[in-house]
Amino acid sequence: MPESLNTAEPPRGNKRGPKPAHAGPIPTRRRPHPTPLDGEVQVDPFAAREAERYAQPIASREAILQLLDRCDGPQTAEEIAIHLGLTEPDRADALGKRLGAMCRDGQLVQNRRGGFAPLQAVNLITGVVIANPEGFGFLRPVEGGDDLFLPPFEMRKVLHGDRVLVNVTGIDRRGRREASISRVLERGMSRLIGRFSVEFGINYVVPDDKRVQRNVQIPPDQTGDARDGQLVVCELTQAPDTRRPPIGRIIAVLGDKLTASLVVETAIHGHELPFEFPAEVLAEATAVPMVVTPEQIGHREDLRNTPLVTIDGEDAKDFDDAVYCEPNAEGFRLVVAIADVSNYVRPGTPLDNEAQKRATSVYFPGFVVPMLPETLSNGICSLMPKVDRMCFVCDMQVNREGEVIHSRFYEAVMNSHARLTYNQVWEAVGENDPAARKAIGPLMPQVDRLYQLYHVLAKARTRRGAIEFETSEVRFVLDNTGEVTQAGMMVRNDAHKLIEECMIAANVQAARYLLAKQVPAPFRDHERPPESKYADLLEFLKEFKLSLPPWSKVQPADFTKLLKKVRDRPDAALLESVLLRSQSLAVYSPDNLGHFGLALDAYAHFTSPIRRYPDLLVHRAIKHALSGAAPEKFTYSPREMAALALQCSERARRADEAEREVDERYRAAWMEKHVGGQFEGVISGVTSFGLFVELDESKVNGLVHVTQLPHDYYQFDAVRKTLNGERRGKIYRLGDRVRILVLKASMEERKIDFRLVEEKDDSLPELPPGGQPATRQNQKYLASRTGPRRVRGRCRPLVGTSSTRPRLVGADPIGAIPCRPSPNTAVVASAARSASTWSVR
Repeated sequence: MPESLNTAEPPRGNKRGPKPAHAGPIPTRRRPHPTPLDGEVQVDPFAAREAERYAQPIASREAILQLLDRCDGPQTAEEIAIHLGLTEPDRADALGKRLGAMCRDGQLVQNRRGGFAPLQAVNLITGVVIANPEGFGFLRPVEGGDDLFLPPFEMRKVLHGDRVLVNVTGIDRRGRREASISRVLERGMSRLIGRFSVEFGINYVVPDDKRVQRNVQIPPDQTGDARDGQLVVCELTQAPDTRRPPIGRIIAVLGDKLTASLVVETAIHGHELPFEFPAEVLAEATAVPMVVTPEQIGHREDLRNTPLVTIDGEDAKDFDDAVYCEPNAEGFRLVVAIADVSNYVRPGTPLDNEAQKRATSVYFPGFVVPMLPETLSNGICSLMPKVDRMCFVCDMQVNREGEVIHSRFYEAVMNSHARLTYNQVWEAVGENDPAARKAIGPLMPQVDRLYQLYHVLAKARTRRGAIEFETSEVRFVLDNTGEVTQAGMMVRNDAHKLIEECMIAANVQAARYLLAKQVPAPFRDHERPPESKYADLLEFLKEFKLSLPPWSKVQPADFTKLLKKVRDRPDAALLESVLLRSQSLAVYSPDNLGHFGLALDAYAHFTSPIRRYPDLLVHRAIKHALSGAAPEKFTYSPREMAALALQCSERARRADEAEREVDERYRAAWMEKHVGGQFEGVISGVTSFGLFVELDESKVNGLVHVTQLPHDYYQFDAVRKTLNGERRGKIYRLGDRVRILVLKASMEERKIDFRLVEEKDDSLPELPPGGQPATRQNQKYLASRTGPRRVRGRCRPLVGTSSTRPRLVGADPIGAIPCRPSPNTAVVASAARSASTWSVR
């Protein structure tokens, strides 16, 4: 096929596009062809790329979209083929397949007459369905912006995670855009976990994920020998619609009861994490040499005599990064050496396809679902000590103000001089422990220089105004059977922050280099908080006599200033939690929008290619630029990079959800061992149905239902987030310290129930005798009798039940109704990792 396309600009008054020069074997059509333009030829900008990929190339997707943009309406496949000169039967068939793929990817839509049109031309929005346990849902647009509301009737057509096209149908009573589903592009859920049930001879599975509102019907011959009440893995064979429920089949029986040993397996199946590598992937990984030979080193720079060291956690097995620092006249030379995964994982191979499919490693207590086979992730790619390894280096010059004044990237070979741990380094440089310093030995001067550099970089971070959230994680210790035997907090120290600052510096240089070279790559974007969330945050802070600038003027430094101001308050953890939840979610995108949380104008992930696919893409993009090749010659086009960035964002969210689920179940399992015990905590959420309390030591959150409060009638103040006792006058506020008794914990439901331990308080008035109403003060109405009457909300202790509360996910963060643990917990630390605002490795 010729590289030039007959897609020249039509004359004025005729926007339909050019008329074909010949008709070939195309059948007769009902309407006339557009008229051609002589002498004007449009060149397909990606014709060379298509020719490299296919023996008989056809027009690129970009050329097809360009053609349709110039036409005055939808074009049939026949018309598009004539415009592009694809009149041979085999070419027309190939075009039909490409058009179908573009429809599946949400680039085109096809109307009832068979005409194709760009998505933007028909005012449809592509997005991912986010279901709510209450039956409604939202659409998260792929292009960003505010979510759209999906009413319960529309949610009957889809499941959580589906990628769909929607029409905006109007504005609901809360001012949100409301949408109706036009087409399902891709199903996001193919299997789920649930309870198998039999009623009146009908088999069905009750999903464990309450966001799936409809039970899955199971045909009699697809039960897999499951018995009534058993926990099963169900594969969906037919999607739901407005009339029929989803249909599926049982592919595995997990047991009669969810135990701690099944928690990880349940999360893997429930979130559809690919945990087995295909045979061809394992074969390719096994064929990779396990040692670095002189022939492989080639032109690489030799850093084997440079005392690079790795600093990781005690349980780490895959070592992505090593660091080295030396002082010089300009300040410091900082070398960040990263495992050169791109040297072993090449585009288009089975190994790369599987890594792209997974996009990230998923970490559970005592178990990991890796992105790459273990022979690579823990073997030849891992920067283990005392062995030669291929690496990709960011070599930076940092001045005495903590700013990188110049940098360069190059391929190298290295030999890690030591495998150090965070605690080991902290004891040596932070606590100045003689035994720890002696254990590090001759590398101690190198570690001291790194610590000196950290203080310089930390000062630059402070001047920049980066947000400083003090996050920590709950770590669970499991026995050989998978039961939780211990839970404790993992506190971050300066050794963690030292490595974090080095990684941030390298990530920033990678982003700036790619921007300068204009090579398509996934940037890590973190925008300022959504305006609606920020407005709620301002209202919340007013109750604590705190404030922030208006949304249009707020900067990261404003958050940092507020955090420092409240850090010594007793309600600091609560306030930090609310501020954290007000932040937007960080995503991968081919467009650089900067990183609000880190106060950076450009940011990308460069430092963890063993466990993150975007980092691998960044390595490939930088190497392409280093080769001197033109950006348009890169393996990935801008469109393909945008699709990969979206996929990586979705996979990262899936991993965070799976990790959060396991953390919540292990918390419940841990609290099951402490039913009847009493603990101190702080009120982290106030709702109309009770209080959420976060325990001091374990940071576990549980619900004190309104029926478990001291006997009274309670009114919920939605503005001040308080529960007010009507008769005794007792008020429960956010941040109040309380003592609770563990009433119940359910690992399967991920619920923990507390009872408030009532302390004798002589200042509270006695309840009036039975049968006599409480004395109330007369209150004036705020409106006339003819105007609207003031309605007083009331929570009566004997009305609500614990079943009325939401599950431990999907809370409104700014509304301070945390249905999941708030700051300084593994769950929120996981959310912070997904936002990539404070964890950068």
